[in-house]
Amino acid sequence: MTKYLLTCMIICSFAIAAEPAGVVEWQKKRDLVTGRFVWQITDHDSASETVYNENQAFTADDRYIVFGSNRSGYPQIYRADLQSGEILAVSDKRIAGRVTIGPEGQHVWYIHDNVLYKTHIESRRDVPVMDFRKHFSDDVQFSRSFTKDGVFTLVYTQSESQKHLYRVNLRTKEIEKVMSKSAFGHPQMCPTNPDLVSFAQRPDTQNDMSLPMEKRTHTWVVNMKTGEHSRILTMPYGFRLTHPTWAADGKGFFFFRKTVPGWLPVTICSQNLDGTGFREYTTHSIIRLGHGVSSADGKWFVSDGQDPHFNPIMLINLITGEETILCWPNSSIYNQHVHPSLSQSGKFVAYTSDISGTSQVYVVPTGID
Repeated sequence: MTKYLLTCMIICSFAIAAEPAGVVEWQKKRDLVTGRFVWQITDHDSASETVYNENQAFTADDRYIVFGSNRSGYPQIYRADLQSGEILAVSDKRIAGRVTIGPEGQHVWYIHDNVLYKTHIESRRDVPVMDFRKHFSDDVQFSRSFTKDGVFTLVYTQSESQKHLYRVNLRTKEIEKVMSKSAFGHPQMCPTNPDLVSFAQRPDTQNDMSLPMEKRTHTWVVNMKTGEHSRILTMPYGFRLTHPTWAADGKGFFFFRKTVPGWLPVTICSQNLDGTGFREYTTHSIIRLGHGVSSADGKWFVSDGQDPHFNPIMLINLITGEETILCWPNSSIYNQHVHPSLSQSGKFVAYTSDISGTSQVYVVPTGID
């Protein structure tokens, strides 16, 4: 019996030793202007960066936040426990491009060696989902955009003269070409209709006020059923738009309408797919609002500013129009944009700032119940 217990203790000790120890780097401090608590999640010599503003950094239960860092010598995905601050590598795989947590809120999705993976953030178990090496000779880029049910996503490749966009059915593994163009940007799935795919026109001709209106369209939508390409977002003369994102219900887009030239005033707006329902939510003549996303329930919008060292994170109530400045990241912008992303619950905002000299990951509670 004694020998059995000793053997179990030895086995358990090896199992514990095999589990890598996490580090805790976070600092909780008050923003000097707003007085709100801001959590600096990382404090490493190597740059760390959270997800893009239209993607998801938080697990559905708000337990973990994921971010990218090359602190090991190459880019990897890490998680930080929002209860203890402990940081652990989610996977040992080298990531290519940005990442996102999927709609189910438990896995982080990314490309490694032209294979699409999802890794369970709690267990850190890697699951290969699609091996694109069987289908493409060129490098595959992941759009990080899903339908709400998690069934469809987008990937794209770049050949010598064309950029090719594909819709991927993650359930059946079917790959369908959406389009090939010399250039396009920001491809996104409609969250509620897999047949609708939006993209940004490249080159961007919005600033040329001598062009006819139809030549200044920024956002187009491809209907996969009909093959039709429709102009969706075209700003009146004197304005341009940037960073459109689908509303959670898939009925239209939120976007930033900027004055040309000079950018300011800038207005956060929305519009339905059919061109109706145009709304203005807030206008600023001092803060150059630039990146943002709406909440899952459609009640809130979070935005950053894009002036160097003057870029607050602002929370807007889309029902009342009330604005709250959560904190002042004051990132350099030229080296690091803030790119705030909102948790599924709406309770937290993640962002990146290099105010300390190196890009670090931050979280600020919103105060939303």
